Amino acid sequence: MKGATITLLITVFSVTNGLSQDTIFSKISNGTPKVGVIGGMYFDLSSPKQKLSYSIGGRGAAVIDQKWIVGGFAQGNIAHNFNYTYIGLPARIYTGQGGLWLGRFLFPLKKLNLALSSTFSWGDFGSELRISNEGEELRIIDGYNSDFYQCSPEADFFVKLAPFLRLSASIGYRFTLGMKYNPIINNQQMNSLFTQVGFTLGKF
Repeated sequence: MKGATITLLITVFSVTNGLSQDTIFSKISNGTPKVGVIGGMYFDLSSPKQKLSYSIGGRGAAVIDQKWIVGGFAQGNIAHNFNYTYIGLPARIYTGQGGLWLGRFLFPLKKLNLALSSTFSWGDFGSELRISNEGEELRIIDGYNSDFYQCSPEADFFVKLAPFLRLSASIGYRFTLGMKYNPIINNQQMNSLFTQVGFTLGKF
């Protein structure tokens, strides 16, 4: 979770710095590629272990020659909407992840743009087993934590609403490693289709 937080802070700083310039794209000298900065926020919906999980995230990237995406992202789930029962007890699940975002825009000058990209991330999985007797407040009695790694190819769609604002929507699939010894959920159960809806600032 700490690594994901640091990545999100770097993303926000990059976007803020890019938008503070006179123009997003600038040519430093003859023959050098155009480099721009984009960034935004999104809402993520996935279904690990066939249960809906809601997350909020942010991402930012340098865009080289209006085509190549080189950046990063971070996201975390909304914990109260991601619960399981484990050994007969309610378990609240926390996940956070962050890492690289790499890809390519196919139609950067069009009002409707498509990008093919992938994220490569490290994540933190945490759980709390909770119990309460009649008339007592909920108590946390145990927990479990582990790291995990994901590779997520995706297709990203961008609709131009203003010169520096686009609505974004994505669909992809997450492949997971590192959950082998987790007693609550394994790699195969963590694998999941996902969709995202958000906004992106910057010029493509």
